[in-house]
Amino acid sequence: MMLRDEALALGRYRRDPSRWDTDFGRWVADYGVPRIVSALARDPDLRITNHAVYHWLKGFAPRPDRALALVELSGGQISLEAIYRHCQQVRHPAEDRGDR
Repeated sequence: MMLRDEALALGRYRRDPSRWDTDFGRWVADYGVPRIVSALARDPDLRITNHAVYHWLKGFAPRPDRALALVELSGGQISLEAIYRHCQQVRHPAEDRGDR
């Protein structure tokens, strides 16, 4: 099994920097997508896939119950505001910078 960093180094996966350069994106990168999926799988109502996490990183907001679970999982490293701000920044970057 190839690790994420090895795959990135080989150019197999390209990261859109805007998705990873937010408080939420950095937290996901540090914590790890598989660990997030595994942690949320403990509650059958919160189960997600890797695809769901990457979907969130693309700017699609998680359901409120999942967002709250992410805040709890982070131990306070991220907030609901950071999660939803990430969605705004990724989907509407010009508005975030004030360019209109």
